[in-house]
Amino acid sequence: MNCKNDHKVKSSDYHTPAEWQHKGELEIMASEEQQELAQRLTLEADRLVDQAKDAVVKNKLEIDHQSKVKVKDIEYKCRELEKQKDGVNEEIRLLLGYQTRIENAKKLLVGEALDAIDQCFKLRNCRQGIDLVFDDVEKELLKERELIKVVNSQLEDLVEKVKVQIRKLREFVYNLAQDLHYKENTLKIEECNEKLNENSIELSVLNEKNIIKPAEISFRKWDQFTTDIILAASKVLIDGRPIRAYFDKCLSKIIKDLVCQSDEVEQAFKSRVQEYLAVIEKLSKQKDETIKNAEEVQGTIEKLRDAVDDKQAYIALVHTRLLNRTRREGIELCRDELEVKLNEEMAELEHNVQSLQKMIVDTIVCQRRLRQSSARIDVQLSYKRNTLRIDDELCGAQRNRINYRAF
Repeated sequence: MNCKNDHKVKSSDYHTPAEWQHKGELEIMASEEQQELAQRLTLEADRLVDQAKDAVVKNKLEIDHQSKVKVKDIEYKCRELEKQKDGVNEEIRLLLGYQTRIENAKKLLVGEALDAIDQCFKLRNCRQGIDLVFDDVEKELLKERELIKVVNSQLEDLVEKVKVQIRKLREFVYNLAQDLHYKENTLKIEECNEKLNENSIELSVLNEKNIIKPAEISFRKWDQFTTDIILAASKVLIDGRPIRAYFDKCLSKIIKDLVCQSDEVEQAFKSRVQEYLAVIEKLSKQKDETIKNAEEVQGTIEKLRDAVDDKQAYIALVHTRLLNRTRREGIELCRDELEVKLNEEMAELEHNVQSLQKMIVDTIVCQRRLRQSSARIDVQLSYKRNTLRIDDELCGAQRNRINYRAF
């Protein structure tokens, strides 16, 4: 020890043995107190470590339990959302079927039925003469055309209602799908969190803890949100069933009315065709009888002419006898009974010839009229056969284009 300056130490700087002894005791006591404090801190630290460890384990178990409860709750809601979304999509599919059915019906009515009816009118305008008549067929066709126009307006109204309902349902599908997407995303997050542990996390993440914002939506609001969506979708599905029943009822009535009127038109055509067949048969028979009568009249004319020729010979005979008797002489040139008889015969023969000639004229006129009647019957038969072809064949082909039961 360097004691170079020991000579400079004053007597006053020295401590007493008692002070020395006290100082040592104080140091020992302080050391013992620090040791006791260290022991207490060690025990407290061990207690806190154990407490923190127990809290971590307890919290982990609680968090794991809450996570599983949350996952099950979300999974249940996802199933309900999926079920409801499928129900709404099925309703949309059914309504799209109605929309297609109605649009096809409009196309059939406007594109086929109305065109077929217009073609029938055009064809029937080609009827000739007296056959160009406003008959029952014409009336029923007009009724059918007017009914189709009314039905077309009803179908347009129906298809608009279907579109409105589909738009409403698609809005619900969007909301359900959006909520389902959010919940599926939450399930992925919870699944990811479940796989995490204290050894798989970088401590640097603590630098970003200030960016975490607490959720502001309450659990009750979260739970009520999905419940409200599902209930609203369920309500619109329940409300939609009467709408589909209404569509069915309307379409059934429309089809029934169209089929009924179509049957009326078909019956009118059928009756008209039967009438024409009967008239044609009757006219044909009448024509045959007229031709037969004309031929018989020709025979009568020839017979009358033969009779006139025969009477002319008798007239010539009487005339010759009277002419010869004019050559009598003297008193013999008298008006005797023979003269009277010959003159009476001459008069009678001439009267008979005049009657026969008049009969020939009348018979010729009758024959001409019979032939004219036959010609007129030919014209009527031509008209009737033309009309029969129009109503039976041409209009029949147009009517075959119409099938109201198809929709």
